[in-house]
Amino acid sequence: MISLEEWFKLYEDIAKRLRLSPIEDERAAELLSVLIRHRAYEPSDIKPLIQNKHAVVVGAGPSVIEDLESLKRVNRKNLVFITCDGATKAFLEVFDAPPELIVTDLDGFPKEQVLCSKNGSIAIVHAHGDNKIEVTTYVPKLEKIMGTTQVKPKEKVYNFGGFTDGDRAVYIAGYFKPKSITLVGMNLEEEVGKYSKPIIFDRTKKIQKLKIAKELLEYFAKKNIEKGKEIELFNLTNGGVEIEGFKRINIKDFVKLAYS
Repeated sequence: MISLEEWFKLYEDIAKRLRLSPIEDERAAELLSVLIRHRAYEPSDIKPLIQNKHAVVVGAGPSVIEDLESLKRVNRKNLVFITCDGATKAFLEVFDAPPELIVTDLDGFPKEQVLCSKNGSIAIVHAHGDNKIEVTTYVPKLEKIMGTTQVKPKEKVYNFGGFTDGDRAVYIAGYFKPKSITLVGMNLEEEVGKYSKPIIFDRTKKIQKLKIAKELLEYFAKKNIEKGKEIELFNLTNGGVEIEGFKRINIKDFVKLAYS
């Protein structure tokens, strides 16, 4: 949806706001590249899972279980579920089956993500300066994997745009041109859902990241409009903040969409 040059301008601003180290992000990307170089999935492997499908991006917000329960009886034939990090655990609890894709930086219930990877999910793992230990620990255990970074791409490690797992999942989905993208569990409020991560050491920083996620989702929607609304964008989250460019949809209308 956006060029690398455009993304790097956004990233530079985010790095300043959160005092991130681009050098450490580069090191993490190189580490991930080394770990997956000989077994990583390519974008061409992901494309048929998303293109012309209705993509459902599952965030780890407080409403995620309720939102997923409403989708249990919807035929998955035309859908692709993309869970964001800890939301994978919620998905397993509701569906008792793995999602097609997991977008993750491995800080929210990674053992469940490993389980899903062994049962069909492709984990799109993001490396950044703060998760090198998680990358080293869990990446070797993941059977199906593709790498992403927020800095310069490395061998087998791509940059589709996006910063938090939630907004990055939308940018990744958008790259592969689905018919629609629908958000669930994407509350983006100060209340942090229990599936977000087991322990949050810096609540202020977490809230900052949720604000950035909203900004990036709205930026994505803006770019989508500029491109002639190639992708329909919806929000099926129960409650939460309004995300400009993502139209609120109820389950009845979503079912119609899924069968269209």
